[in-house]
Amino acid sequence: MLLQPVIGIGTDVRTVFAGPSANALFKAIKFGEVSLLNPMLVHCKKSGKPFYVIIHRVTGSLIIDFEPVMLNETPTAAAGSLQSYKYAGKTIARLQSLPSGSIERLCDMMVQEVFELTGYDLVMAYKFHDDEKSRIPILARRLQTQLQLNE
Repeated sequence: MLLQPVIGIGTDVRTVFAGPSANALFKAIKFGEVSLLNPMLVHCKKSGKPFYVIIHRVTGSLIIDFEPVMLNETPTAAAGSLQSYKYAGKTIARLQSLPSGSIERLCDMMVQEVFELTGYDLVMAYKFHDDEKSRIPILARRLQTQLQLNE
């Protein structure tokens, strides 16, 4: 016996997701830059199980990815995952808005983004040459670390 998928192209989300979740999905779909809303938390209508939903707009269509929420995941870990996704989405948007042609500018922005996202005291970009030697043209360092290194 072949099992039929529950969700497919053309499925009305109101038949699958609880009222507030379906309403949130409808509102998100109408939003211009839908990726800024990702990920969203929705609940299955029948089982009540939670899912993270990530919506992508691709050539006039919407692609919706569903990821089950791991029930053994702590609320703090889940919140951290959501926050990390939002940070990464903003970083990707900033990188995509960079004018092309400057690898130096790209590296500078990447170092700054990694520096802010991770909270590391030091982030460096290495440039490797054909002779396998490298140099560090771009770095970000927290002031406190600089003071400790100079003591």
